[in-house]
Amino acid sequence: MIKTFTLNKIEHQINSPKKGMLTYHITDETGYSRTVSGMSLLDENQTIKSINPIHKRELPLIDTLSHLKENEKFSLDFSSYNKYFNRDTNKTVNQEAYDNVMMMSDEPEDSPMLSRLMIIGSGLALTLFGLIMLIMNLG
Repeated sequence: MIKTFTLNKIEHQINSPKKGMLTYHITDETGYSRTVSGMSLLDENQTIKSINPIHKRELPLIDTLSHLKENEKFSLDFSSYNKYFNRDTNKTVNQEAYDNVMMMSDEPEDSPMLSRLMIIGSGLALTLFGLIMLIMNLG
């Protein structure tokens, strides 16, 4: 899915000596306006070192917007990102897989005592069978 946007305005608010908030005002090709925000990490001169999106799903937008100036147009292909990021759960496929594994580990396991009893019972049954075969061969 390729979308075309125009970057209308950039606002940068400094919250602390090392952190700030960037807000990008964009409009898509249909005229729909929205904002995309990210937390900025600042160096000792309060120059932006990096920007992290507030919402993970906006990562491709923040990555692109961080290199643009106001009134620039850009197109972005979300196809590959949509395969990696599930918009319904707001998680990446890796996070979903991890959550599924963790849910399985939370399920109650069979009692360890039961498995020990099964091993002992199998051993006793094999021993008894061996003794019967030995007696039959001797007799």
